[in-house]
Amino acid sequence: MICCLNPNCENPQNPDGTNFCLSCGTKLIPLLRNRYRIIAQLGRGGFARTYVAEDIDKLNEQCVVKQLVLSQFYGSQGTDAHKKATELFEREAKRLKELGEHVQIPNLYAYFKEGEYLYLVQQFIQGQNLLQELKEQGVFDEVKIRDFLHDLLSVLIAVHEQEIIHRDIKPENIIRRQNDQKLVLIDFGVSKQKRETTNTALGTIIGSLGYAPIEQMQLGKVFPSSDIYSLGITCFHLVTNIAPSSLWMKQGYSWTSSWRQHLKQHISHELELIIDKLIQENHEQRYQSAQAVLQDLNKLPRLRNTLPPTVISPSVLLETQPQVQQKATGYLSFFSNTQLLSGAIVAGTGSSFLAIALISFLGTTWISSGLWLLILAGLVLIQSRSLVEKTYLIIIAIIANLLVVLSFKNLLTQNLLKSGINGLLLVVLLVILVGFLTVIIVGMWEIINKLISKYF
Repeated sequence: MICCLNPNCENPQNPDGTNFCLSCGTKLIPLLRNRYRIIAQLGRGGFARTYVAEDIDKLNEQCVVKQLVLSQFYGSQGTDAHKKATELFEREAKRLKELGEHVQIPNLYAYFKEGEYLYLVQQFIQGQNLLQELKEQGVFDEVKIRDFLHDLLSVLIAVHEQEIIHRDIKPENIIRRQNDQKLVLIDFGVSKQKRETTNTALGTIIGSLGYAPIEQMQLGKVFPSSDIYSLGITCFHLVTNIAPSSLWMKQGYSWTSSWRQHLKQHISHELELIIDKLIQENHEQRYQSAQAVLQDLNKLPRLRNTLPPTVISPSVLLETQPQVQQKATGYLSFFSNTQLLSGAIVAGTGSSFLAIALISFLGTTWISSGLWLLILAGLVLIQSRSLVEKTYLIIIAIIANLLVVLSFKNLLTQNLLKSGINGLLLVVLLVILVGFLTVIIVGMWEIINKLISKYF
């Protein structure tokens, strides 16, 4: 297929070999700049059209071609609107060139004029933007929001280090790259360097309604904290599936002080406080850098022993009838936690050595068994774990030790601790055996948990 480059064309797709567009009659360009084969239109913005293309000089590698729309929408070349659109387009090319070394920002391949249009060619990012992901998968839970913040904050740190303010952070401008699931920040068309003077005319809106902070919308001023605000509003959109523009149209910026009332799921109080500070109306009360946000994010308590997240689809969020809560089936999923698995191994092997010592000196009596159980319980209960975790550790230690004691009962009654080097080697081997049994029991427990979660 060959795509028509007339920005007004309603049906730009044409079969290969066609010389003139079948829809609008415009002469078709097989290869833009004798290199880029335009395949299909990706999007239509205020002053640009975006296409997916193939670069024949790179074995038909896909790329994105952005076309600046001039006289059709902005009049003659002398108008202020025409100059502003051209300025923003050139600015995007410069920003991509400056930031192109970052792996989570598209590379700039070319910037040129052909015919009456300016073109910008950049790296094609295969994947979905976060608005598409939200529509398909439903609202983000806390785990996903934390991952989102960690990933994108590292990009913002790099952008702000170049003294560049993006000015249009929102779910549509963040793509989850398909091959590695990393977030890629796109569309630097309205970005601004801190040292650039502000010359935005009154009535000119730079940014997206609902996402842009008050200083950007009303005064045309931006700071790193302006991007921080847009990041926080993006978090709100992802955890609620409520477009912030709809709230902004009704309440202006006042809704940000009561954003919690729109939550459809629980998030931790500590994360709520971070979002609070991200979306403060006064830019001086927000985080002043992406690094500061990342530092607070890294201090959050680790999420442990959480039930599998309930995915709430957008259609369900719109329903007014009471929702039936999902049945919690993750009550045995604690051993997916590496620290708890290591705790089970330590409890099993440690208690096995204790069992061997007690049997060596007291024999397999009720006294030695009771004393062993009391010491094991005491050692586990003093740990800073939940009661359920402690119970599981004790149960697994008992099962693993019982298997060894019953299998090697005759051997254990020979007082191995007093049998010299050979006895000590046998003790070490038995302790290691208990460790292996603990891992096997934990694995079986995890399988049982998954089966219960799937079928009950």
